[in-house]
Amino acid sequence: MQPGSITCRSRPPVDKEVQRIAALRQYQILDTLPEGEFDTITQTVQSVFDMPMVAISFVDTHRQWFKSEIGLGMRETERTGSFCTHVIEGQDPMAIPDALEDPRFRTSLLVSDAPYIRSYLGAPLASPDGHNLGAICVMDHVPREFSLREQEVLARFAHLIMERLELRRSVAEDALTGACMRRAFEERFATAMRQRRNANSELTLVLFDIDDFKAFNDTYGHPAGDRVLRSVGRCTRSTIRRSDIFGRVGGDEFAIVLPGTSLAEAEPLMERLRRRLAAIRLAEAPHVAVTASFGLAAVLDPDATPRSLMKSADEALYAAKAHGKNVISFPDP
Repeated sequence: MQPGSITCRSRPPVDKEVQRIAALRQYQILDTLPEGEFDTITQTVQSVFDMPMVAISFVDTHRQWFKSEIGLGMRETERTGSFCTHVIEGQDPMAIPDALEDPRFRTSLLVSDAPYIRSYLGAPLASPDGHNLGAICVMDHVPREFSLREQEVLARFAHLIMERLELRRSVAEDALTGACMRRAFEERFATAMRQRRNANSELTLVLFDIDDFKAFNDTYGHPAGDRVLRSVGRCTRSTIRRSDIFGRVGGDEFAIVLPGTSLAEAEPLMERLRRRLAAIRLAEAPHVAVTASFGLAAVLDPDATPRSLMKSADEALYAAKAHGKNVISFPDP
């Protein structure tokens, strides 16, 4: 074990599509509100290609969701039968001059019904680790041929979109712990709450902070404290799912959003994390355990807001501190 670190057991391998969905969820882009920077891209693409329909599409488990669109008049469609589902299966742009002549699409409702797509060109949105998250696409109501030059241009727009997504993620990430910075966490937490409400699913919020961290810093110095924070971030990220939201909301305070997770399911997961954190040792203080206190709160009220859930989790964290620290606490029923 390296000084100031702890080895956390890795997860078993998963199939490629599960990895792709996990990579997509890491960007926390699904179900977010419209944004000018993406709308500007679709508007520019439309002016370059002179086509009535343009979309930035992300392919989720059972749907394709549009971050920005022109001419479609919808925010999402079923994944089955969608053009972009086929785009993400390859690495190059996909051109469909006439959907009625293509057996993959001639019976698609996107062709026979609104928005009546007849020709299509899409380029995959590829993450740096090689996962195709979705596509930037242009569509027309009439047959149309697409030149290699047009395909290259659309691929450049796809690269631009991924650069924007990567920049947003890097700016939003705490370099020391790998957690979201507070503002980014709050935005992603709000999005997760909207998704929970739409799906009528469960969600648990976790707040935890490092016990007596200020005293540790004062005794062993800030470089040692930074190594503790780095180990806390590494252990937390290896314990939770890639689709969970991990944020640093204070100097030594962290938050985790666990979508689709009940309080009963969250408790053993956080107990595992608590034990892993308690195993961290630094060379400067080999006999000092790094412990953390946890407060958990689940959505029980359908009208719950991020603020109300944060308040409940904070009260539970306060109770954990009052009960001697290094424990997990829940709100009073």
